[in-house]
Amino acid sequence: MALFTFIKLALVISLLYLLFKYLTRKTLPPGVRRLPGPKGLPFIGRVHDVPSTATWLKFWEWSQEYGPIYQMEIFGSQHVWISSEKIANDLLAKRGAIYSDRPTIPNLPDNRTSGDYLALLGRTDTWRRQQKLGHQLMVRSAQADLYSYPTLELKRLLYFMSKDPSNYVAHMEEYTSRTISRLAWGSEEHATELRVGTFGLLVTISPSGAVPNVMAPLRYLPTWMSPWKQRENARHDRENKFFKGCFETVKGAHAKGESKPSYTKMFLKEQEKSGVREEEGQYIVGMMAIAGALTIGSPMQSYILAMCHYPQWQDMIREEMQQVCGDRCPMWEDRAQLPTIRAVVKEVIRWRPPVPTGIPHCLEQDDIYDGYFIPAGAAIHALEWGITRDPRTYPNPKNFRPKRWLTPNFPTYREPLTEFPNLKGFSQFGFGRRTCQGVDIVEQELFLVMGGLAWAFDIRKKMSKFGYEVPVPTDKYTSLLIAKPEKMAFEMKPVSQERIQMIKRDWMRINGEKSADEGEVLNKKTVDAYT
Repeated sequence: MALFTFIKLALVISLLYLLFKYLTRKTLPPGVRRLPGPKGLPFIGRVHDVPSTATWLKFWEWSQEYGPIYQMEIFGSQHVWISSEKIANDLLAKRGAIYSDRPTIPNLPDNRTSGDYLALLGRTDTWRRQQKLGHQLMVRSAQADLYSYPTLELKRLLYFMSKDPSNYVAHMEEYTSRTISRLAWGSEEHATELRVGTFGLLVTISPSGAVPNVMAPLRYLPTWMSPWKQRENARHDRENKFFKGCFETVKGAHAKGESKPSYTKMFLKEQEKSGVREEEGQYIVGMMAIAGALTIGSPMQSYILAMCHYPQWQDMIREEMQQVCGDRCPMWEDRAQLPTIRAVVKEVIRWRPPVPTGIPHCLEQDDIYDGYFIPAGAAIHALEWGITRDPRTYPNPKNFRPKRWLTPNFPTYREPLTEFPNLKGFSQFGFGRRTCQGVDIVEQELFLVMGGLAWAFDIRKKMSKFGYEVPVPTDKYTSLLIAKPEKMAFEMKPVSQERIQMIKRDWMRINGEKSADEGEVLNKKTVDAYT
């Protein structure tokens, strides 16, 4: 009976909300048209044929039918989808003064105002202050000792990949969380809880993670009637306790002169000058950590998927590395002489965008573009999947082709190859005032990981005992906002036993007094916690 009452109330709230939106619809000025787009059901819009998985494929399909910019409605909310990089730049960058806001996330209704979520904040003074501090921390970290952390954690990753490649998801996500934990707080000890918090926030903000993110009127239900609000309140409490604990640990060590390089240490040294309170600072750093942990794992796993289907690129990487590095593993300092690794990094991200639907902007006032009306309050999505499949910019876009960044006859080629390709200005990292601030550290981590994996291992499709290749689907990805390839079976052989011995020696060196076997036991506990 209680469930029936709950459903009726939810439907009544939804219908009243949608009726209000319909009755207040604006009349267009003469000569201005509404954007094309798929027609929806009255009051509901177009949700009945949007799949629960790989939603970006449906949005891209509609772009083929309605053009590079179209509009659709979902339960009274207007959504504009852009699959042209030019249009995305015209609106989100050139008209950034009105296109840089963020929409309200129904399952996280204070995302625009609370000050807790830097990347999701509205275009407010709080956002400007936090954006400035975040930029300063990123710039200064490149000049400090922080960038040694990815290299340190790479040694660990290669060791555990050599011992148990079947657990590659756990190893790779452990690498990202440990690296980001060191960057944020100077220690890897917070990595496990960081991964828990990262996944929790991802579920909260993803359309497929919480029902109110699709049926927005459900956000108005009282907490006692909303299981989503109850889960979100518990998640936020745990997150707050975690960030505060990390911050206090660094603060205590800093007071004793014992803190290691980290974003938090830099914040503490500059706090008085920045004018940012401790409570706000701990969340700025925490959100920088979560943003890094969220996005880097996806292209790392997509690299393995790509090598299963295009293994010849490992040979090309190794040939280039041999000429530049000899038998040693490539280092970040080698990047200028290793354009093939950089091309593979960039092509992995283009081929399988980590955020295929893009992170939406919100339009602050009515606008007209190319004779089309775009209403204030609309969520503006730069559909990264569509943008990276424009055949004029990316010929043969379905195929994994790193040479598009290395060969002059491609539109994307740029010189000099000692500098290009790189990730700066790449559409995958956002547009205008909402461009990702962490591009430099993302580029370093992916360069090291993909280069290190190619140096150490040869990845191929796995052969079954009956002599045929085990299928590795290229389109099976998770359904949350940050898409990752579903776990796959593959074969990974060492390039040489000498390199495996080098990996083992490096691991034992950073593992201190522990033997390699003891380190494996500790790692097994962490993997169990993750899985």
